[in-house]
Amino acid sequence: MALPLPWEEETGVYTGNSSTPRGDRGSCYHFAMSGKSYQVVFEHFTSLLPKILVNGTVFARMSPGQKSSLIEEFQKLNYYVGMCGDGANDCGALKVAHAGISLSEQEASVASPFTSKTANIKCVPHLIREGRAALVSSFGVFKYLTMYGIIQFISALLLYWQLQLFGNYQYLVQDVAITLMVCLTMSSTHAYPKLAPYRPAGQLLSPPLLLSIFLNSCFSCIVQISAFLYVKQQPWYCEVYQYSECFLANQSNFSTTMSLERNWTGNATLIPGSILSFETTTLWPITTINYITVAFIFSKGKPFRKPIYTNYIFSFLLLAALGLTIFILFSDFQVIYRGMELVPTITSWRVLILVVTLTQFCVTFFVEDAILQNHELWLLIKREFGFYSKSQYRTWQKKLAEDSTWPPTNRTDYSGDGKKGFYINRGYESHEQIPERKLKLGSQPTEQHFWTRL
Repeated sequence: MALPLPWEEETGVYTGNSSTPRGDRGSCYHFAMSGKSYQVVFEHFTSLLPKILVNGTVFARMSPGQKSSLIEEFQKLNYYVGMCGDGANDCGALKVAHAGISLSEQEASVASPFTSKTANIKCVPHLIREGRAALVSSFGVFKYLTMYGIIQFISALLLYWQLQLFGNYQYLVQDVAITLMVCLTMSSTHAYPKLAPYRPAGQLLSPPLLLSIFLNSCFSCIVQISAFLYVKQQPWYCEVYQYSECFLANQSNFSTTMSLERNWTGNATLIPGSILSFETTTLWPITTINYITVAFIFSKGKPFRKPIYTNYIFSFLLLAALGLTIFILFSDFQVIYRGMELVPTITSWRVLILVVTLTQFCVTFFVEDAILQNHELWLLIKREFGFYSKSQYRTWQKKLAEDSTWPPTNRTDYSGDGKKGFYINRGYESHEQIPERKLKLGSQPTEQHFWTRL
């Protein structure tokens, strides 16, 4: 038993009655073909082969070589082909197919990358669901790591502009407690139990993925630059490196072990190398919470994965990281400030930071879920701007739908110029239907041209 399965997006075989007008038939017909008929078409009617394969439904009694050839022809039409087989004669086709599934643990399982425990094709939808979930998870991790680098680059660039930088423990919390744990657990979400009627984006350069990274980068850049500039406008702000006396006067409850020294101007300055600054204290919680929010947004569940809360470890780590960040932001313990190298600020400023990050999360979640991941919206945009798939099978479907003479009935096609001989497919025609003149020509041993009736 063997079954080649051409997979495509939003395409199926539709049945229709014979009363449908010739010009409106579209794909309302099926083709069934045996191995011998396929071999004749493959060798002598290659121009008809793509037209038949686009609406081919049944291919039976085929040799191992014909099975492999059939799958390769489907692949030439840009189909993603799956093959189910349970015997040694299916090994070649199982290796050629994009996804080979062995329905037994005998010879076929050696050549097939997948083996089903049940000897039927019920495993195919399960394999498609798992494959789509794995693809979406891989792209989600890729987008998160890309956004992680962009977010940290923006914040580091702003701080370097002021000759400042994040502290070691600040980097440690972001890199180990959040990013490392997210990358290890984000892909553990299982596939959604219901098979979606469309497939996810299969390329890293697809418009939804690129727009997702671009828009999230813009949102993060706007928030960080606004916070970086707005903190300088506060009445309690001072540049800690140059005016530490002002800083210590405004922050009477701040204690530090940093030693002070007088410069030639008489102003007290902190020893160079200190991380303390209001800019760092403002940008660190914003970027840290931004890491958590993009990890949550890029872990979207339905329609290809289960909801994020079903991934218990990942959900727990995100909540724990968010709780730790908020605790550090609102804590007034000197040990935490000294260890994290942060500067105490007024409570209203901390609340404003939390509100800003929450607003950024709502905006990015809405854009990602309602716009970038909206399949119906993308289909509407494609129709409005005239974007069509460039796959070969899409092109053939469009051509055949516009061809009123296809599929042909009561028509004779020749493989050559039809002058020196004919090939008669007796599986489709009886002796009464074949003209006697063509029967005589068909029996000649020197025949070079062929014909068949569709």
